[in-house]
Amino acid sequence: MMRVLAAEFLKLKRSRMPLWSGLIVILAGGLGLAVLPVLSDPATQAQIAKGGGVFAKAVAAGAYGPTWANYLRIGLQGMSGSWGVLTFGFVTAYLFGREFKEGTAKTMLTLPLRREYVMLAKMVVLAVWVLGLGALSVLVTMGTATALGVGGFTWTHVLTSLTDTVAVTAALYLTLPFVAWFAMLGKGYLPPMLYSLAVMMVSNGLVETPISHWVPWNIPLHLVGASWYPVPPSSLPPGSWAVAAAFFLAGLAALMWRADHADSAR
Repeated sequence: MMRVLAAEFLKLKRSRMPLWSGLIVILAGGLGLAVLPVLSDPATQAQIAKGGGVFAKAVAAGAYGPTWANYLRIGLQGMSGSWGVLTFGFVTAYLFGREFKEGTAKTMLTLPLRREYVMLAKMVVLAVWVLGLGALSVLVTMGTATALGVGGFTWTHVLTSLTDTVAVTAALYLTLPFVAWFAMLGKGYLPPMLYSLAVMMVSNGLVETPISHWVPWNIPLHLVGASWYPVPPSSLPPGSWAVAAAFFLAGLAALMWRADHADSAR
């Protein structure tokens, strides 16, 4: 198993995909943070407050002010929403679909070792990869806030952001086995990416509904809130994590089954 894991990491040595995924995080995170200076304008906040309800409460609570706490919060919220789902889906599609696109699937599926080991090794690589992207997102936010001369820095804010980043990354990771399954089923990148796009759109549409806390892709948004709805951070019922864990195990089981029954002819 350890040799298989080492081989999966070595496959990334000459790959440009880690670099491209990092650039996506930098660009997506930077664009998301660029909105905060606009929102911090008093005239803009007055317009937001006219929406009443949670919008007025968010303005009154200073949620759109140019502070370190808000920059770290909005940076993390960006990853917990649309671009996090799509980027992590993109990485998963690459890890599990590249064997078919690069013509190495026949070798991978005919090696004298259990196919489950290969899938588990890929899942470990995926966990390290997405956690690294989460850490990069925090660094991008810190760099942006520093470059803009934002006041109110404390290490407490940074540590809180790092802790929340691990929680958000873990929650998103629980949704990824089914992306991997689509990559194996479709033997490439397109099916898993279309699946990621579809679940992102559906889950975003359910954010403000009563069932949102039970949707695995929305757990990160409820953990850290969403400034664009706005949805404040809230405690999740234990059942939410149980559903996410069950979804992960079901996806992992489906992935293993597909690996065992995959056709090595292509």
